[in-house]
Amino acid sequence: MNQFKFIWALLVVGSFTLIGCEPKNSNTTSTQQTVADSADASCSQETVMDPNNAKPMALMMRQMAANADSMKAAILRYEQLDSTKYPFIRFYLVEPTDPSVLEPTFYENARLFQEAYQALFKHPKEQAKHFNLVIQKCVNCHESYCSGPLKRIRKLYIPLTQNP
Repeated sequence: MNQFKFIWALLVVGSFTLIGCEPKNSNTTSTQQTVADSADASCSQETVMDPNNAKPMALMMRQMAANADSMKAAILRYEQLDSTKYPFIRFYLVEPTDPSVLEPTFYENARLFQEAYQALFKHPKEQAKHFNLVIQKCVNCHESYCSGPLKRIRKLYIPLTQNP
């Protein structure tokens, strides 16, 4: 009888595991799906549950952080960045977590970030320098809006060697 209960419990737990790993596309926005797809999410990977149902801007920012991590690694391997692999994400066009941030200063910061981002790809011999300028634009904005990720953003800087 105890064996029967044990097998039954395993079947129940297994069923919940399978149900939990099925794709949920009924209420998923295209932005959320793009972020999930680009992160190559699967049930075998550790996932972070967001109790606040992240807004599209937050999801885009997470994708931008993942791209920045990848770009930093490529620069440190002395690889040239490609703007087609890392297209600019127009995060400022979607719903933010806090709508009060949508003010002229926010849009000016977004414009300056976009200019720095585009310059990064125009200067292949100075990628580390221009990458750091992009990261500085992130820091500048996040010092005024949503300071939570500042610690993570600052870790993205690439140490530049000083020439004598």
